[in-house]
Amino acid sequence: MNKQIDSSDWPWKLGTLPFLYSPLSVPTNGPSLPDSLPFALDIDQATGTMTQVRNKAVSGVLAKAYLKGSELSGTMNEHGIGREYAEDFLSFLTSVIPASRLDGARVLEIGCGTGYYLYRLKNLGADVVGVEPGPHGQDGTKRFQVPIVRDFFPSQEISGEFDLIVLYGVLEHMEQPSAFLVNVRTHLSERGRIVLSVPDCEPFMTIGDLSILLHEHWNYYTSGSLRKLLESVGLGLEVRKSSFCGALYGIGKDTSARELDDASFPQESRKVAIYRRAANIALKRFLNYLREAIEKGESVGIYVPGRAINALWMVRQEVDLSTLRFFDDNSVLHGTYFPGFDIPIEPRPKLIEDPTDKILIMSRAFGERIANQLRASLDGRVMITIWQDLLLR
Repeated sequence: MNKQIDSSDWPWKLGTLPFLYSPLSVPTNGPSLPDSLPFALDIDQATGTMTQVRNKAVSGVLAKAYLKGSELSGTMNEHGIGREYAEDFLSFLTSVIPASRLDGARVLEIGCGTGYYLYRLKNLGADVVGVEPGPHGQDGTKRFQVPIVRDFFPSQEISGEFDLIVLYGVLEHMEQPSAFLVNVRTHLSERGRIVLSVPDCEPFMTIGDLSILLHEHWNYYTSGSLRKLLESVGLGLEVRKSSFCGALYGIGKDTSARELDDASFPQESRKVAIYRRAANIALKRFLNYLREAIEKGESVGIYVPGRAINALWMVRQEVDLSTLRFFDDNSVLHGTYFPGFDIPIEPRPKLIEDPTDKILIMSRAFGERIANQLRASLDGRVMITIWQDLLLR
């Protein structure tokens, strides 16, 4: 195959990847934002975290996208899977901080999106405020009646100390996470806590899954590298793995910064090296899956296609993708496109009505659940494969 992940010395150069920031009504980001951008990975020498190589062009495009209103899946809101995300994260929070202690607590959420989580905390009696640069925060202010400052953090409109600071899906977006956390600590009260969530990248790294790579994400955490980052800036943190959505949840408080154990760096960096090797294997298996189907004249549907876009982009010169179909259960995505792919996303009923010969389910967290539901509905008419099963063959 001609398109290989670069095997030269670090940084690990992947060429370009699609730039994803929001569901699109047409298969392009339009004149103000590019459809693809360079992408390269490296290893943070302090913590062993896999990081996207800093790039001024990428940073500039991201700043524009955040102001336009970047909205990728995995956000908390009042409907569907977004509500399930919120319920799970709230359940984690109240398992370590009783709901009674949130009554009267001063709460700040950085990168609060629509403000739905703030709304839930407000209903528990908390005094809440959020910071969100995109316009959807202002829409949430009206919908949920919670104050949201339209700005980046730190903001001059946010002052004083807070009993709880929420960072849901934020640290992975920070170019300088250590400096960001130092700023966050200045707003933490004496007994205040930080509660956070980041994607758990380790299971994806183990099997070489390219779907975790996004230009919006500068950092790709394992539980070990997350702990090392937080210890380095004086935040003692308890980290748990969510059994629901493939995330790492953490809650902690201000402590004293600790010198990191040098012996732990090789352990984390080895995970990144394993990912690099596994990704080449995974890409070859993905390409072979598509080639075999096309050679047999079989139609292929990709379920949760957002998780396939990077791999599809990297093999697009090797195989005809024009006959693929995309399916997703998220109603917000129906009829929308990804940049560079003229394939509209269809809802599940369209698949049931007019099935493809094969379905590849790209969701790691919900793949088995989706597969069981589709098998019941399709009654054996479609060959269903879950992404990790393909990679582990």
